[in-house]
Amino acid sequence: MKQNVLKFFTHFLLFTLALFAIHQLVDLFVLSETKFYYNPWSIHLFLFLITFLLYVAVAYIKTIFAEKAALAFLGGSFLKMMAGILFLVPFFKNKDYFNIENVLAFFIPYFFYLAFEAYYVLKLINEK
Repeated sequence: MKQNVLKFFTHFLLFTLALFAIHQLVDLFVLSETKFYYNPWSIHLFLFLITFLLYVAVAYIKTIFAEKAALAFLGGSFLKMMAGILFLVPFFKNKDYFNIENVLAFFIPYFFYLAFEAYYVLKLINEK
């Protein structure tokens, strides 16, 4: 388990830094006039922490109950989605910032993190 988590962490950290850099550059140069409710670093920090915790939980469950790891991933993904919605509640309540750019600023990275996580969790679940 430790080896899988360490390998995931190194790849995930590089992925997060690259995605954050792209997000920051788009924010600075393409969408410089748009006011965002959340900074890119707060979005990526939230997504990094929640995704890493979910991967560690699935890796731990796989060591104890290997046949339940996929179910743990599905349940964890649902909880991750609910946490994302709770993260966005203050934004949804603020009428000044409620626009498509702010919604996409969260959900585009969310789906990139989800795809990255799903790839590595499937590799973890399928290994013997």
